[in-house]
Amino acid sequence: MRPNDTPNTLILSSIGDNVGEITLNRPEALNAFNLDLARQLIGALAEFSRDDSVRAIVLRGAGKVFSAGGDIREMLDDVRRGEDRAAYFRAPLLAFGETVLAVRKTRKPVLAAVHGAVAGFAFNLMLACDLKMASEATRFTQAFIKIGLSPDGGGTWFLPRLVGHARACELALLPTELDAATAREWGLINWVVPQEDFAHSVAGIAAQLARNPADAMGRTKSLLNSSSACDLADHIEAERLAQVDNAASPDFEEGLTAFLEKRQPKFSK
Repeated sequence: MRPNDTPNTLILSSIGDNVGEITLNRPEALNAFNLDLARQLIGALAEFSRDDSVRAIVLRGAGKVFSAGGDIREMLDDVRRGEDRAAYFRAPLLAFGETVLAVRKTRKPVLAAVHGAVAGFAFNLMLACDLKMASEATRFTQAFIKIGLSPDGGGTWFLPRLVGHARACELALLPTELDAATAREWGLINWVVPQEDFAHSVAGIAAQLARNPADAMGRTKSLLNSSSACDLADHIEAERLAQVDNAASPDFEEGLTAFLEKRQPKFSK
């Protein structure tokens, strides 16, 4: 592993076997998001996006939970000071939105490895990730309405697309808390695994992603992300153009050769 973290950082990052790992590192605050945490996360995502040795990214949280969402104490401090009751939602919330977009825009697949609690903005950050694995004791809640807020971080964009309008309303307006099994049943996460198998299972999916051809994964992610904004004819043409680009890569020839030789392919990048 190649550690990239510095003392007292809010983000820990490392690279090993073509997998970049990012850990939210405010365990004393349940990894609650503030401006500094969001900015450091954006920076780590940008670094891994530029690094050709990274083919897949894992996002996790240190300590007892993935993340409790926004920093409630900072919000209350802003309100009680009275100068700008919405101060927390100016620069920090802009950074939160940039974080979600950074996850979606990177061509590397992002696997969210969540445990404990996944609440508020952290819930929606998880939804932005391409794949999601949860330990079986994980709980999920939008939580915003409980403190007089509406969702942010793309929650009202992701939820209707993933679970339908009725369930999106249930999650956002009541808000219903989900256990991991129900979250998987509703299509919010991909896998639920026992806590004792969690680290091994996350590593297994990350390794599988890292063995894939990077350019083809990037084009696949872009196509999936753009599909809801295109009509079918335009999207089919985008797929065709992506395949033309894929065919120009030596990875395409290697994939064909490995298939016929009945062996695992060894992609160049």
